Amino acid sequence: MWPPVIAWIATAMFALAVGALLGARWARRQIPADLPLREARTGLPNRAAALDHLPRALSLAERRGLSVTVLVIALDEVPASRTALDEAERNVARRLAPRLRTHEVLAHWGPGQFLVVLPDADVPSALVLAGDLRQLAAAPATDGPTARAGDAPRSVSIGMHSRAPRGGQDLRELAAEMVIAAQRALEVTGANGPGRIEIEP
Repeated sequence: MWPPVIAWIATAMFALAVGALLGARWARRQIPADLPLREARTGLPNRAAALDHLPRALSLAERRGLSVTVLVIALDEVPASRTALDEAERNVARRLAPRLRTHEVLAHWGPGQFLVVLPDADVPSALVLAGDLRQLAAAPATDGPTARAGDAPRSVSIGMHSRAPRGGQDLRELAAEMVIAAQRALEVTGANGPGRIEIEP
């Protein structure tokens, strides 16, 4: 019988290997036709829709020789209650969506988080857009009869990753890698303070 420490290490390595295998299979799978592709509270495309769209955006960019950039946007302060969080997410979605072009995608990614897919944006142009989105989220609320309940300014941080796809790559795996890279960049913003934009090379 192995010593306890060696047995634990072997078990952990096996679990990691299984996780990697399942992750690769998940990255290649097709989205079921009956799976909901909208997040009910915000009306935005959901995580499944975003992961279905990103490989197609990468395929088009590959044919055109363009870069694709992914932004992960997170509220710097996530409301504690579900009701307040729902309202904050709807508010941010209303503020950000008009800034995007029709072929760019704003999706709900998770509690207090959004994913933006920019199909033809390199890093400099994506930085300009990310700065605009950050300012829109934090802009003072509109007064007057058109003001909405809960339309409060919100500080957001943004993680960014850009890639020019090359021939022969598995585009679903590449899409997953890009999102993970943008999330790593977002994690850096937590160490550097709120309202930051960070790029994962």
